[in-house]
Amino acid sequence: MKLKKKGTDGEEVELLPLVLKYRQEFGNGWISTNDGELSAFIAYAVSFPETCLCLIDTYDTLRSGLRNFILVALALYDCGYIAKGIRLDSGDLSYLSLEVTKMFHK
Repeated sequence: MKLKKKGTDGEEVELLPLVLKYRQEFGNGWISTNDGELSAFIAYAVSFPETCLCLIDTYDTLRSGLRNFILVALALYDCGYIAKGIRLDSGDLSYLSLEVTKMFHK
C-alpha cells in the first residue's frame, strides 16, 4: 500500500517495508504481534494519514495492538505524518492507559 509522502511532489512510499523495518529492529517481542491487525492499521494509516487513530484492543492490547500502532506511527512519521493516537474501549481502562503511557515514553 502506497502513501503519498508529505512535503513532496507526490512521491509515493510503500508503508509496509517501513513498518517491517521497525518490527525487525525492535526484536522478538515485536515480531509476534498479530499480522491481521497490523495489516488493518497499515491500511487505515494509508487511507487516513493525517488523522490516524487506531483501536488497539482487538486482540492483545499491550502485546499486539499497542506495538502494531507504534510500528505504524513510526513509519507514518518517516513519511512526514504524525499519528493522532490510540483508542481503548474495553478492559481495565485505567491500567491499560497507564501501561500505554509507559510504552510511549520508552
